[in-house]
Amino acid sequence: MARKSDLPFGSEFSPSQIELAKVLELAAQYGGNSREFEKAIRKIYFEHHNTSEANKAKLANNTKLGMVAYGIIDRNANLTEFGRKLYEVKDNEEQLYAALARHILQNLHGMTLIQCVKDIQATGERVTLVKLRAWLSERGIHFPSGGKHPSIMRLWLEKAGIFQPGDWSVNESRLQEVLGVSVDEFDVLSTFTREQRAYLKTLANLKALTNAEEETYLSNEIAKLATETYGVTFHEKNLPKQVLYPLEEAGYIMLERGTKLPGRGAKPFCVRTTEKFKADILVPLLEQI
Repeated sequence: MARKSDLPFGSEFSPSQIELAKVLELAAQYGGNSREFEKAIRKIYFEHHNTSEANKAKLANNTKLGMVAYGIIDRNANLTEFGRKLYEVKDNEEQLYAALARHILQNLHGMTLIQCVKDIQATGERVTLVKLRAWLSERGIHFPSGGKHPSIMRLWLEKAGIFQPGDWSVNESRLQEVLGVSVDEFDVLSTFTREQRAYLKTLANLKALTNAEEETYLSNEIAKLATETYGVTFHEKNLPKQVLYPLEEAGYIMLERGTKLPGRGAKPFCVRTTEKFKADILVPLLEQI
């Protein structure tokens, strides 16, 4: 059985073939009736193609499948929660393309793609789909041989100004503007161990529950919850060295010595997040790594 692609299928879901605002309108109109949705796409975009009727239908179906793969609609052509967010800004191109780009970067391995592109360019080599497939594979990201998945992602990111028109040059200032994280910062996140990533995600979960910006948490309690939630194991004596100090050095947490526990010599740290700790950005990126 062929391995499922880690990058979204995008054949015929490309800004060179369809208009995002228009297909969002069609999904809003025909959501729940996949057949009528595909017929509408075929009529607008593929009816005049010099090909067979069966192939026109396949092209329209590919557009729908691409929208499914990008998380915009479900298989019945209903807008997803993310699709509805895009629909709300469909009349503002800058917001529309920025929202899709942010989704690609956070949830569809877009930042890994950009990181890979930058690494290839750093060697002086030209970025090609063949090289991307090999380099992404080293990072655990698969897409099928001959697939154009990265190229279509690049086109959508270009619409948001993150790639330069027509090539793989990254506009890093625009990337940080859209996402709130630079390539260099993603490189730092990529070096975190499984335990460090689980610790940060658990801290984000706690902040979401308490809904408090200045909340302070005991370091050992976070570790205990991370073990229960993500199945990672922490060595209590080595927790500062293996997890806390690296996260503090990276700028995501601040540490303060806690109060001595009754009957014990250990003093767990009090942990507080910094301004750099933005859970809505951080957690999706950590999930990609």
